[in-house]
Amino acid sequence: MAKKIIAVTGSTGAQGGGLVRAILDDPASEFAVRAITRKPDSDKAKALAKRGVEVVAADLDDVGSLKRAFAGAHGAYLVTNFWEHFSADKEIAQARAMATAAKDAGLRHVIWSTLEDTRKRVPLSDSRMPTLHGKWKVPHFDGKGEADQIFKDAGVPTTWLLTSFYWENLLYFGMNPKKGPDGKLAFTLPMGNAKLPGIAAEDIGRSAYGILKRGSEFIGKTVGIAGDHPTGAQMAASLGKA
Repeated sequence: MAKKIIAVTGSTGAQGGGLVRAILDDPASEFAVRAITRKPDSDKAKALAKRGVEVVAADLDDVGSLKRAFAGAHGAYLVTNFWEHFSADKEIAQARAMATAAKDAGLRHVIWSTLEDTRKRVPLSDSRMPTLHGKWKVPHFDGKGEADQIFKDAGVPTTWLLTSFYWENLLYFGMNPKKGPDGKLAFTLPMGNAKLPGIAAEDIGRSAYGILKRGSEFIGKTVGIAGDHPTGAQMAASLGKA
């Protein structure tokens, strides 16, 4: 029996790459990967091709290329990268293009990687947080959260995968502990005694694979994922032991 094709955007990145590896590492998987990338000639894309992955060129800004990339697939994993362009508006436009292409291709199951729209908790009128460009509180959250409705309106069978803070950010995103005047390493987060949900980026892809394997069970639902919910003190203690 032919395997069901899952088109994976961000296939050479953290989230999409995790899903690609989860599928490839399961010899009994019912799915086959179609890696969607703007740069099929990149070293990462070539490495996937060597593992037998179908690599297809497409651009999230080009709905026509996405329609071609999704054609014949069973499902798709859809993710945008705010940090590539720092534009929530662009993320929303890319989500709209992907939803349009998914509907056109008749995909049976789409997983949309999303975050909370913080404006539902902290309205624009709340001065405790700055309002950016007149409409965002936390742009890389708000854009994805606003885009959730696009998939509903398009009638695409969707699971909304509500992700969380990458633990890798504590090492590679400028948030790593810094050496103070006393020579000790320290990091500061404005959390008080609150807990921070977080997850290893690789586990996001693994979670997406688990959702796909459950068939239609999570279509139409939001699935929140986190590996742990430590306080700042607990994170500091873990880093101290590492």
